[in-house]
Parts: sequence; structure tokens; C-alpha cells
Amino acid sequence: MKDHNKHKYKGIVRGFFHQLLTIDFVRYCIARIRFFYFVRICRKLKTFDLSTQKAIASNTVFHNLKGIKDLAVVRSLALIKPVTAIDKVGIHSKVLTIGPRTEGELLSLVGYGFLKKNVRGLDLISYSSWIDLGDMHAMSYPDNSFDVVIMGWVISYSEDPVKAAQEVIRVAKNGAVIAVGVEYGGLPGKEETKHLDYIPGAGRLTTEASQLTDFFGEAVDHVYFSHSIDEDRKDLKGSVIAVFSIKK
Repeated sequence: MKDHNKHKYKGIVRGFFHQLLTIDFVRYCIARIRFFYFVRICRKLKTFDLSTQKAIASNTVFHNLKGIKDLAVVRSLALIKPVTAIDKVGIHSKVLTIGPRTEGELLSLVGYGFLKKNVRGLDLISYSSWIDLGDMHAMSYPDNSFDVVIMGWVISYSEDPVKAAQEVIRVAKNGAVIAVGVEYGGLPGKEETKHLDYIPGAGRLTTEASQLTDFFGEAVDHVYFSHSIDEDRKDLKGSVIAVFSIKK
């Protein structure tokens, strides 16, 4: 009985802490403290060498270093929340988030119920042992490693999004849930590039969720959620999102 009560209280404490992580300000403070410790004190900030990587837009690291102070990463919730609503996704699901930039997105995943030990990040920038340094076009993970893969606003940096998608399919399990989001700035061509300060999708302008699922080809199984830019809002800033499962 004592062991049962002990586990019960641990579960309550863990659940309370996870709930706190869903609060943007709390998540920001925790991420800020950890960022300061690892970056300022331990000097662990590293970037991926792009010299031989032709699939990645050349100014990707520079652009993301400018935005590394976004420690709460609120916009990633637009992908995390739909994923957690899917029945087959649960506490024990193994999750890979590509391009989280900081630990904020990973803290959100823990806050919304995933076990910390089952969550990994992959980015061209890292200061944390929780985020692996690497390229989404050539990941070091074994085949069939993850139940969920989140690609929040990263596929736009790819010069070869189909290659990135194929690599995601490789590391994902059969039936895995994939969540992809891209930013839409509402501006054409060069104006869009100037506004975002990077080349979005090698010059491609994504306005339809079907453009995202097309990268994954015949591997797309069931589309759980999609969001495209409405015709009357194409002059405004927004996001295009697709959440779907894959079949291998």
C-alpha cells in the first residue's frame, strides 16, 4: 500500500509540473534559465557545418541564431495540440522534433504529456544534450525509431524537401504521425524573402496543405488535420499545416 501511495503522489507531482510547462511564461522562464546555463556559463552553443550540405539553404543557421531568444516557442503548439488529440499517440510515444531551435518546444511536448526520455530534438543549432546536432536530410537515427515526428517551420529551409521527407519516413515507424508547418508571409517573391530574411523553400511559396503532403508522396496514409491559407487572406501572414500518418 505504501508503494502504491508513493507512486500515486509521484504521479500527481509529475502531472502538476507538466501542467506548469503548458503555461507560456513558466516554460519561458525554465528554458531561459537552462539556456543561460548551457550557453553563457558552459559555452555549449554549437552550429552544424553547412560547407558540404547542398540541401540546406545557406543562410539557415544565421537566420535561426537571430531568433534563438524565442524560448517559449508558442507557435509550435499549433502542431503539438493536434498531435496530442490523436488516439494512438500517447505518453509512451517516441517523439522527434526537427528544428526546435531551443528547448522550449521540447518542454512543451513534456507539458502536453510525453515522457522526457522519449523526446528528442534535432537541429543545425544546439546547446543542449536534449537536442542532437544534425541535418534533417541525413539523420543518424536508425530506421523505424519514432512514433511522432514534428517538423515545425523547417521544411522551408530545404533546397530538397522531398529528400527531407524521405528521411523522415525512414526514421519514422509504420503508422507514425507526422506534423509539418510552414510560415506564409503573404508577400510574393523577393518581398517574401526580404520579409522573412531567408529563402522560403528554395523560392517556393506554400499556401496549401496538400503541397506539404505531396513531399511525402504515397507514404501519406490518413490526414488528421490540415490548414491552408484562405483566398481572401493570402495578403496576410499565416501558417500552412498538415498532420497525417504514414504507411510503409
